[in-house]
Amino acid sequence: MKSVSIIDYGMGNIKSLYNCLKFLGYNPIFYSESKSIKSNICILPGVGAFNQAMKLISEKNILNSLTSYVKNEDNILMGICLGMQLFFEESSENYNTNGLGMIKGKVKKLSTNENDILPNVGWFETVIKPNKTFDYLKDFNKQKFYYVHSYVAKPIDIKNQIATSIYNDKNFCAMTVKNSNIIGTQFHPEKSSKIGLDFLEIIIKNSIN
Repeated sequence: MKSVSIIDYGMGNIKSLYNCLKFLGYNPIFYSESKSIKSNICILPGVGAFNQAMKLISEKNILNSLTSYVKNEDNILMGICLGMQLFFEESSENYNTNGLGMIKGKVKKLSTNENDILPNVGWFETVIKPNKTFDYLKDFNKQKFYYVHSYVAKPIDIKNQIATSIYNDKNFCAMTVKNSNIIGTQFHPEKSSKIGLDFLEIIIKNSIN
């Protein structure tokens, strides 16, 4: 059985993600148990506040492991929801906090209009742009995935944004990539029923050596 590593730093949907991976036939390895990333696909999940997540990542000395991991282009690092946001340089959630700095850009509140309802929760259509490296995701264009978030990533370089969804008639970043081995989703594939399982499976199948 091939393995997938999960960075379990204390702020992720570990149980639901673990169960999804087991259902798909993979063997999830927790970072906390091995103190290293032992497979060539690794998932960084996350639910909660950006500043607390970075505090935990710093305390558990995970940053160096992730930085070294993505230097190998054969490795794939996937971020889910907050996990994707952590790829960026900075977030204004609660107060300005530096992120992992893997992708240039910032994470900001989805809306500052006090009349808007946050978090943004539900199943929303996701428009995926053509991308040569991740061409295998084209079949998921305009599919609906499950979202729950109040903040959103804003990459400086538009090429790092390969998918969008809509909140109050405005596009927001739904998926981001860097080079050929960093990919993140604002939505939760592990909570997106069969379409989410299919999405996870195709990424894993195109990543595992």
